[in-house]
Amino acid sequence: MDRTEPNGVKPLEERALFAASRRRATALLGALVLAASGATAGCVGRAGDSDGDGPSAEGGLVDVAPAGMRRMTPEQFTSSMRDLFGDPALDLDLDADTGEVTSLLAVDKLNAAAEAIVARRPSWGTAVFPCDTSGPEDEVCVDDFVRTFGRRAFRHSLDEAEVAMLKGQYSRARKEQSFEDALLVVLKTMIQSPGVYYLVELGRDGDGGEALASGVRPLTGWERAARLSYFLWNTTPDDALLDAAESGALDTAEGVRAQAERLLSDDRARATARRFFADWLELDGTNKHASLENAPKSPELYPEDSPALRAAMRTEIEALAERVLFEGDGRFETLLTTTDAYVNGPLAALYGVEGPAGDGAFAWVSLPGDQRAGIFTRAAFLSVFGSIEVKSPIRRGAYILEEVLCRPLGPPPPNASDVPVKGGVVEENGELVHRTIRQDVEAKTSSGNCVSCHATINPIGFAFEHYDALGRWQSQETGGDAAAPYTLDIDARGRLPAVGPDAGGVEVDGAVEMSAALAASAAARACLTKHFFRTALRRIPVDQDLASIEAATPAPESGGSLRDLILALTTSDAFLHLRHPEE
Repeated sequence: MDRTEPNGVKPLEERALFAASRRRATALLGALVLAASGATAGCVGRAGDSDGDGPSAEGGLVDVAPAGMRRMTPEQFTSSMRDLFGDPALDLDLDADTGEVTSLLAVDKLNAAAEAIVARRPSWGTAVFPCDTSGPEDEVCVDDFVRTFGRRAFRHSLDEAEVAMLKGQYSRARKEQSFEDALLVVLKTMIQSPGVYYLVELGRDGDGGEALASGVRPLTGWERAARLSYFLWNTTPDDALLDAAESGALDTAEGVRAQAERLLSDDRARATARRFFADWLELDGTNKHASLENAPKSPELYPEDSPALRAAMRTEIEALAERVLFEGDGRFETLLTTTDAYVNGPLAALYGVEGPAGDGAFAWVSLPGDQRAGIFTRAAFLSVFGSIEVKSPIRRGAYILEEVLCRPLGPPPPNASDVPVKGGVVEENGELVHRTIRQDVEAKTSSGNCVSCHATINPIGFAFEHYDALGRWQSQETGGDAAAPYTLDIDARGRLPAVGPDAGGVEVDGAVEMSAALAASAAARACLTKHFFRTALRRIPVDQDLASIEAATPAPESGGSLRDLILALTTSDAFLHLRHPEE
């Protein structure tokens, strides 16, 4: 029995028939004719090994790691639909990327998204149909719509087989529906198709004069356009980028760089940069800690804390990253050592400087150079990596080690103590004594299985001892109550360990010196490049990617900026090529 769903799309059983072929016309649009559910599942035939154990390049061959198929994040899909339809207020409810779209719930959400987009047709700011759809049927209009909107939606010019497939979808729907409704069926089918939702990459024949390792292929211009746009704008390519792909301009590294420079000059790149640095600093939380907005703090110890103050912390850190990257020299050193700060009144008070007058007003100020230097001495970072009541040198040190130096830590031993480190009054050898947070950490992590990791973590975290759990500067630690107050001296001496290409560890006194040491660290620079790589390609770099990362990482003496780093990534071997997992 031929069952057709209300939107003119056939069910899952028939959709799966289109999943077998690797050719674009069938692998992408074969399932397309039969919409979102089986289509999205059917396109996944290239799930690669992200650990990349393939052969290494020899003799100067271009080699890249295999990678599985990616689909858009919910944010990317939503922003793409906003741009396709010129509807900036569009908001969609979609599941995060967990692989194939196979669950009925995910399929239903894709279908609901298509219905929501069509329901907002009065809000579309971009012409989608090239004719008056309320008038008589117009075959030229159908053909024009399929080709023009199809190119924008699928991010490539459709071949004749794809055009015929979509026009066949229209013809079947037109037998039972009006001209306008039949066009909307095709539109909703496109929106839900795997060719839109998945970032499908098959590469092209020919090596362009390059020496390629076995199984490595250059990406097509269309595929490079998509990589550029989703890396730098987090949305679908614009017409200028699609034109460049169609003309062949993106077949060369020079053409790719020219378009990357154009995209970086657009405000959409600024938004992407803000998002990148918020992600790098884990401001939105992880499975280990809460977000900046939800990091719990004691109201008794931090009465000035408020949702507005947390929002100001995020505003400052994102504005600082954007300022360095797009308005300043763009250097890694500047990001980690600048005293510039974007503050409102409450945040200025937390930093102990004079801020702008007026509710909601922000202004750039200069922070004390002996107290603050760069993003790791700002309240956003310090608050996220602080505990409810006191600072947390362990959490701060572990973050720097893992995310700034790319030195992963294994899970803590099963018998690791979970007793909170609070300092203050503790019993020691039968007597009550006062301990600083540092002394308490040292006492609880200096023996047993803890030593191996904490010998590296703690000296990094101790450099941040002058900042409390909210990010306020402390010259001394105070505690107790009115009847028995106490004051303890802070020891912020620490050590940046030797990691990767760095010759040796660096002794520091305080976070200002620690930030300067990180700014000069080759390991920290390479680690940041790896984070950009993961954003660009949405996979973890492996050995085959090291040449691309090394080429993109600016050396301190080169004067290279983060902008140069980003541009270099877009012309790297890993960005411009693919390897099929089975090859």
